[in-house]
Amino acid sequence: MKRFFATAIVLAFLSICLPSLAQDTKPTVPEKVSHGVKKGAKKAWHGTKKGAKAVGNKTAELATEGKAKVTDKEVDGYLAPNGRKVYVDDGDKYYWINKKGGREWVTKDQLKRKD
Repeated sequence: MKRFFATAIVLAFLSICLPSLAQDTKPTVPEKVSHGVKKGAKKAWHGTKKGAKAVGNKTAELATEGKAKVTDKEVDGYLAPNGRKVYVDDGDKYYWINKKGGREWVTKDQLKRKD
């Protein structure tokens, strides 16, 4: 019985110590590869995020323009300071739609004449 307990204690000690001895301080080849994969995945994520943001902004812009064409009137003969279409709402306020789908309010003095 003493031999059984002694063997069990030795095995328990070895099972605790041996894994800590097996670790290296130098990165192995799979770790270098995994770092490259992580870096590539990070770049891909940033590209996907950038593309999704661009698609979302364009969708918002088109949706806002569609709503403006239905609910408000387009001002003929005038353009916004950046050359975009100008709309007038029910309260006689002029605006144009930016690239993110937001309304940019302008005064009548800021409008340019179409040539």
